[in-house]
Amino acid sequence: MLTSLYIKTPENCSKVKKFFSKFLFDTMYVEVKRMEDIRLKTIEYISRSGSINFKKLDKEIGSQKNRLLCNRDVALPKDRGYKRFEGSEYKERLCTNLGLSLLSALSTLNLSVGLIDENARFLTLPEYLLRYTDAVVVVSNQYEAYKEQNENLLHEIGAPIRLSKSLSSLYDCDLIIAPDGINESANTKSDALILTTRKPKAKLTGTVIYDYHIELDEKYQSIMPKGLTQTYFASALYTLTREYILGSKLPSLCVSENKVHTVSSLKVYLENIHTKNLT
Repeated sequence: MLTSLYIKTPENCSKVKKFFSKFLFDTMYVEVKRMEDIRLKTIEYISRSGSINFKKLDKEIGSQKNRLLCNRDVALPKDRGYKRFEGSEYKERLCTNLGLSLLSALSTLNLSVGLIDENARFLTLPEYLLRYTDAVVVVSNQYEAYKEQNENLLHEIGAPIRLSKSLSSLYDCDLIIAPDGINESANTKSDALILTTRKPKAKLTGTVIYDYHIELDEKYQSIMPKGLTQTYFASALYTLTREYILGSKLPSLCVSENKVHTVSSLKVYLENIHTKNLT
């Protein structure tokens, strides 16, 4: 069962109201929602004093306190074992889904694609990339693991990938996919499209997409707790309740440094890159 916590505190009020609020009792509403095999306990805690009695919450939250669903703004007491659920698995899936969708739509262009996978966590991804292009570069520290994978690809589909340990090998890529993030600067095209899952610390040229938003189906929205985004809730469902059907979704909006994009606008962006390189 999942457990979510929503905290409501008093809005800005006068000093007199703040004084009297100290003598008011906090209120807690608990509800268990069900949708197919998913069970979700929602806790709404109304703090009239401005503080939160976590001792009171302990009993309701129980063993779920180390993977609690809540807004980032909720200050959880780590000394009591509380921890907000944070999962990267679903965001990584959205990142790769987007990359494959763009390649599929533009397969006739045979775009040059780079995959950054330092720890060889996405060994099966090159096989899917090769369905839409024959120009795939993989940069990984786990060279031997990918060397074996490359031999399998040659044997099974007759298409190789180019292996490298250096990010400098990405200089000619139109599209770069880095589901596990990018930790170093890379020599990329000035207009390359880079899909990753967190804002890079290192400076990169091109358009860097690092955040994704989805729209949940109505059945999931009907049980979604207060204070959560749809993408965060989907991540919890995907990771904690194995609601893997959500893994087929494409992001409705994608975020770069200064702009919000759609799948359609990124498709046009890649088409323009290709046209520019031909002239």
